[in-house]
Amino acid sequence: MNETAKKLIEAVKNDLSPSLGVTEPGAIAYAAAAARSALGGSVRSVEVKLNSGVYKNSFTCAVPGADGMGCALAAALGAVCGDPDKKLTAVGNASPEDVAAAKKLVSSGRARAELASVSPDIFIEATVETENGKASALVSGRHDRLTKLTVNGTDAPISRTDDEKKEAPFRVSSVTFDDILDCVENAEGLDFIERAVAMNLELYREGRRRGLMSLTEAREGFARNSGTTARSLSDIITAGAIEARVRGAKAPAMAITGSGSHGILCMLPVYEAAEYYGVGGGELIKKTGRDSRNDCSRALLLSMLITMYIKENSGLLSTACGCVLAGGTGACLGITYLLAKNSIGSGAPCPDREGLKKTLTCALNSMAASVTGMICHGGNTGCSLKAAVGVDMAYSAAEMAVMGMGAEPIHGILGATAEETMQNMGRIALDMLPVEKTILEIMSCKSGQNLL
Repeated sequence: MNETAKKLIEAVKNDLSPSLGVTEPGAIAYAAAAARSALGGSVRSVEVKLNSGVYKNSFTCAVPGADGMGCALAAALGAVCGDPDKKLTAVGNASPEDVAAAKKLVSSGRARAELASVSPDIFIEATVETENGKASALVSGRHDRLTKLTVNGTDAPISRTDDEKKEAPFRVSSVTFDDILDCVENAEGLDFIERAVAMNLELYREGRRRGLMSLTEAREGFARNSGTTARSLSDIITAGAIEARVRGAKAPAMAITGSGSHGILCMLPVYEAAEYYGVGGGELIKKTGRDSRNDCSRALLLSMLITMYIKENSGLLSTACGCVLAGGTGACLGITYLLAKNSIGSGAPCPDREGLKKTLTCALNSMAASVTGMICHGGNTGCSLKAAVGVDMAYSAAEMAVMGMGAEPIHGILGATAEETMQNMGRIALDMLPVEKTILEIMSCKSGQNLL
């Protein structure tokens, strides 16, 4: 592998992280836990100030294990029992007594959340009061990055990982599409991808066991007579895992770009395609005369890199549904890679490098032409329905691409190159910020609280 490929794989490894429940409530709980841990004592009150993306995504989102939802409950539970060392899984060990104490803080008005800004940038400031005084913790830039800690008016030291000390982390979007394909084709040491997929599969199974997939199961039952396909299997397992997550399943997702739903959507449809067509999946050891284990792992790596590329251009918390925009497009290119490499759908031999690039770009253009502009209105059960749309379009775009068909690049926001198309997708997502205010106005009416 060349140096660029090594940097790309390391970027994916560094970006993957377990996340319990939807990432934003987890990040709120982490910030509150960091403030209380620095201060010590019994919690008297907790207040969080949030940017619009974090507020919106936590507005009616379940807090895992708490049988409740919302920003204030996430903050209260983090303050009561959160372990800041566990970051986005800070409240994973909450007891019934902890949950009762957190709910009491909320019901008594001593746990509050307010909107601080309309912005795509992550901002969470948690202030906790105990008998020992007040402490504030600021999480910004990333969901799991503590950037400031203040105890009774004095700045406290923050321990940082080596990765967090780097001033300018390597950006996937700084390389070309050819660099990404070189990395995918020559990558080594991809066992970490199997572990990431396994975590998301276990979340799906937990959702099944606990009955947290009612929307997904309703759609599954209605469509059962239509027969089982790679597309239908991918739809159910992906949407089901995301629905379980937003309903509060106590099993983590493997997040990418700070989002468990992105991780689920960019991984599970590719995994299911490999499973269905016998070119990987399962234990990733099925063979078809080629090293199809590598085909599956490489397709998953491609999906992750495309997800990160688009997300770096669209912002971590844009008004657009990044799950479908980035994760769905990543999945599409991963599925396209599997189909093209194994001559599935077209009947043609595996294309050469330029042919593969052309096929993947064709699939990318179809995704950009179809799903760009889908809004995000918070972390809720609707996320699973959006994911189902993303899976369906990912398969349609992939199947058309291996037959040489797709949206033509002369149209609309599509670029002359894969890079331009992905940059344009991100640009549209960032320019949708005025829609964020409309969404918050609607939430204001629902909550009876003037957020703006």
